[in-house]
Amino acid sequence: MSDGRRRKSRNRGQDAPHQDRWILSYADFITLLFAFFVALYSISLKEAGNEKVLSETLNGVFDAVQKSIKPINIGQPVATQPESERLLEVAPAEQSEAENPPGEVEGKSPLYDALNKSINSQFPVLQSSGQVSITEDAHWITLDMKSSLVFDQGDFELTNEAVALMIVVSSILRSYPAPILVLGNTDDLPTNSTRIPSNWHLSSLRAASVVDELTYRGMDPKLLAPIGFSSENPQVRNSNDFARAQNRRVTLKISKRQADNLYDYLFN
Repeated sequence: MSDGRRRKSRNRGQDAPHQDRWILSYADFITLLFAFFVALYSISLKEAGNEKVLSETLNGVFDAVQKSIKPINIGQPVATQPESERLLEVAPAEQSEAENPPGEVEGKSPLYDALNKSINSQFPVLQSSGQVSITEDAHWITLDMKSSLVFDQGDFELTNEAVALMIVVSSILRSYPAPILVLGNTDDLPTNSTRIPSNWHLSSLRAASVVDELTYRGMDPKLLAPIGFSSENPQVRNSNDFARAQNRRVTLKISKRQADNLYDYLFN
């Protein structure tokens, strides 16, 4: 009897290494499932005529992963707030869209339409969640990006999501060369960092990071300039955390007037 028990125990020990072989099949299944969904996404872009954007976006995201140790976030952040808690804007009255004379802009410009269509196609949640907004007046097209999308808190290096967005934006802007001001804005809280001593430094470094990425993606550096406004150009009063999140942003001001370089456009 004891010999039989020892023989069964020995057999169980010999079979043990084979009991976990299902993990290999499971891993293969997950890999194939991931490839299947990537293929479906690629087909949807191809049917929409976005083969070039698909290639540039995927290459850029993989390039960003190699340049950064930060993981790529899955999904898009959502910024919501009850209407009763929204704050009054403090921008000068002459800058509000409501003050623009009627008929000043007859329809949207081709650049506005191209940016709006591409961003909604590639990043369908960004505008609806308030992370990105595109507006237009008689002289400028304004692309506003909340800092929570573009940077980590207190940092000036672009997130991987921001790199992917800049790839799409730069592919459009290269076809419509125009002077562009990149404006960095912060809230009124101090930086509390020896590496970044003030909000003037932080806003300027963030604007410069966006300019660096745009030039890296092939845009003409003579048409770009970063400007840091610190906390001196708020959209709303810095009264609470939600309001401060609205003021932390980077804005692309794209001129609707052509020029050979930004310096002549501004000063000549």
